[in-house]
Amino acid sequence: MKGMIRKIGMLCALAVVALPLRAQNVDPQINYGFGGSVLNRDMLWASDFAELSRTHLLGTARAMGMGGAFTSLGADLTSMALNPAGLGMYRSNEFSITPLVSVSHASTEGTATWQNNNKTRFAVGNIGVALNLYESGSRALTSLTFGLGLNRVADFNTRYSFSSESLFNPQAGDGSPVLMPTIADIFAQQLNSWGTRPVSYEEGGEINYSLPIGDMHPSVWPATLGYDGYMIDYNPNGGNNPWQVGRIGGNASILHSMDVVNSGSINEFDISLGGNIKNIVYFGATIGIQSVYKRTAMTYQEEYGYFNTDGVAQSYNQGVWSDLTEQLEMMNLYQRMTIDGSGVNFKLGVVVRPVGGLRVGMAFHTPTYYSLDYTYRAGITTSIVQTEDIINNGSIRGVEAGNDSPTASNDGPDSWNFTSPARLMFGASYTFGNFAILSVDYERDWYNGIRMKHLPRYNELSTEDYKAEFKHNFQATNAIRVGAEIRPLPILAVRLGGGYTDSMLKDRDAYTYGVNSGMAVTYQSYYVSAGLGVSLSRNVTLDVAYQNVSDKLNSYQLFFSQDYESGNLMTWSGNYDTSLTRHYIAMTLNFRF
Repeated sequence: MKGMIRKIGMLCALAVVALPLRAQNVDPQINYGFGGSVLNRDMLWASDFAELSRTHLLGTARAMGMGGAFTSLGADLTSMALNPAGLGMYRSNEFSITPLVSVSHASTEGTATWQNNNKTRFAVGNIGVALNLYESGSRALTSLTFGLGLNRVADFNTRYSFSSESLFNPQAGDGSPVLMPTIADIFAQQLNSWGTRPVSYEEGGEINYSLPIGDMHPSVWPATLGYDGYMIDYNPNGGNNPWQVGRIGGNASILHSMDVVNSGSINEFDISLGGNIKNIVYFGATIGIQSVYKRTAMTYQEEYGYFNTDGVAQSYNQGVWSDLTEQLEMMNLYQRMTIDGSGVNFKLGVVVRPVGGLRVGMAFHTPTYYSLDYTYRAGITTSIVQTEDIINNGSIRGVEAGNDSPTASNDGPDSWNFTSPARLMFGASYTFGNFAILSVDYERDWYNGIRMKHLPRYNELSTEDYKAEFKHNFQATNAIRVGAEIRPLPILAVRLGGGYTDSMLKDRDAYTYGVNSGMAVTYQSYYVSAGLGVSLSRNVTLDVAYQNVSDKLNSYQLFFSQDYESGNLMTWSGNYDTSLTRHYIAMTLNFRF
């Protein structure tokens, strides 16, 4: 495909090295690190594993309506995923199913909507059965209950999209233009930093330069595609930094557009056993087997406007502006990342009823051991016009160029293996006869304890690097959940709930400006919920719930480069702040038999 693109008539007319270049201040010995949401997507980083480890408070509609504060409560199939001791409170069999509708909405402060900030998904939040295996009125062991269930423990279905503009600033204090940030600057810096040199070949009496993407490391595939899209050029006389931005004028105003579509979930199949000792002590254990799937489709686009010169791109060199021969109208970088795998964990729990209406519960979840496959691919499309056509005839449709990468895969023996945080939960609840229940939970998750167990062969970091990252930049989170249920009528239950989880990041700036870690991470989450329960008959109940979840992402950049020696940012997009709001509507139908 690249060979065909190279033969497009308009683009073959001029040698690559003869085109005017966008002026840059380049370090003679370039040694940069790179970060931001658009970059470094060829592999998984600490932020990816932290986000995969975040559990969501889904389950039955009754548990959701009470804010998930179920550590000390039971006789609900959500107990298998939270505190399996709750299974010991069953005195009969039960089957339930919970359809779930999720609607997400995103907003990015100070930007305009580009594509779509909403996403709706239908799923099954919970399905399971509890079977009462043993019942005794005289022995110490009062009952045993076996449970099988499928619970959705994480939901990744979100979308955020925005546009923001970097307007051309005519000059700095010394009279030189202030260049607006473009990802093409990053592409040139990456190839220079890697010491990349193309393969030269002669065609039609001219020297051409080929950069076979299959021979490149996946981390620089977007930069390689940028060369295929004529965003950057190779100058064999450029010394240590032969790669330079081409066809983007120094007088460019740049419209940055970003669209991130996340799909998928983590579903956990639970095998549980719960027991009851004299209706005072309840105990339980669960083996959780998780299925993980997450796909991220990310599109980053730049559009270039030259408003001070009637649409003509110009290059600046030693105080002189000159028209470029060719200029870019736009570029579009598409990247797709897929995570697919499984995990296993173990849960232990106990609930004690010291006095009539009081219950005190505790549950411990071991870290989940995950084995994950990861695939990555990218593609770029650009649009190029001849500057003389703009000058003589007005703007015309440009010639399209670009290329697609192969697919990089980490699977089988090259999969990613890690353990999620351990979780510890405490809960207390009080039942006011048959009229009301009040429940409070506290949970602590140790994100600084996430550990890598196996890395792909060609990964750039070691397990110790990841360990240091989690130790230095992550911390344990604290979560509070509160729920209440009131029964104004014997057949009707009204429920309310809410909760808050604090930041997993020690220093949010480290994930805004840190090389190889400048990606969006959820640092704060809070939610409110409400629900109703109706007894349709003696053995059938219908529960409905609504939950509103607000997630705040730390400030992030689209792309940036940083000088390793000085620590100074060289090219940066500016900061963005995105918030996600999710609306969940659940309905549970319970059958007791």
